[in-house]
Amino acid sequence: MLVAGTFERSMQIFRESWGVLKQDKEMVLFPIISSLVILVLTASFFVPAVLLSGLRNGDFDSANPLYYVLFFLFYLVGYFVVIFFNTGLIACAHIRLNGGDPKFSDGMRYATGNLGKIAGWSLISATVGMILQAIRERGGIIGRIAAGIFGLAWNLLTFFVIPIMIFEGLGVIDSIKGSAALFKKTWGENVVLRFSLGLVMFLLGLAGIVPILLAALTKSAAVIIVVAAAVVLYWFTLGILGASLTGIFAAALYNYARTGTVPQGFSPGVIAGAFEPKAARGLFSR
Repeated sequence: MLVAGTFERSMQIFRESWGVLKQDKEMVLFPIISSLVILVLTASFFVPAVLLSGLRNGDFDSANPLYYVLFFLFYLVGYFVVIFFNTGLIACAHIRLNGGDPKFSDGMRYATGNLGKIAGWSLISATVGMILQAIRERGGIIGRIAAGIFGLAWNLLTFFVIPIMIFEGLGVIDSIKGSAALFKKTWGENVVLRFSLGLVMFLLGLAGIVPILLAALTKSAAVIIVVAAAVVLYWFTLGILGASLTGIFAAALYNYARTGTVPQGFSPGVIAGAFEPKAARGLFSR
């Protein structure tokens, strides 16, 4: 029953977020452009990264110290690109959820108007990302588990950083504190809600494996290549859609947290349910 209820709620969040996106399809431009820029960025960093990493000699431990500088710069620029376009997306979603009719230029105006804050948040995000990567690489299985747990906690605590930063005019550190405070306020059901869209997108992504398996049964290289290319395009499209819907839902949760009013396009059961205190259960219940 719990799984069924979670899936039903996930589908409701997907449908309602999708309904908002259909009103302003230009919002998908933000994750599209972001993804294309990241692809170009990755390609531009690939050759110097290989030259400096020691992979040519088969010995990663002999990496040039400049490799780590390059790696951090890649993290920094990558985070900046993603955060910049996420800012534009969330700004447009915020306008739509409050009854406005946003344009792509409105989102870009918010993003370019907060370049300093975006750069600061990118620096912190890149630093945390590098630390987690180092823990994964050096800590073995325990390090990977610890990095995974810490990374999950960090993502939850900083979920509202962008909307707080751009709509409340706070600095990066105060926005992180404000996001953590909102997370504590919405703890419980909201944790499930934040991953609900991810659950739906994951299941849709799994569907892409089916045609690949069927193509493999044909034992035809041409068929396998064509089908694999189509599935990769399908997964890329899902990634764009998932990023768009997540930005919309984040804006909806933020709007309700600050105003107490359910945003247009969402039902009270979906949004308000995230802010209802859950009764404690188990050993520590009182």
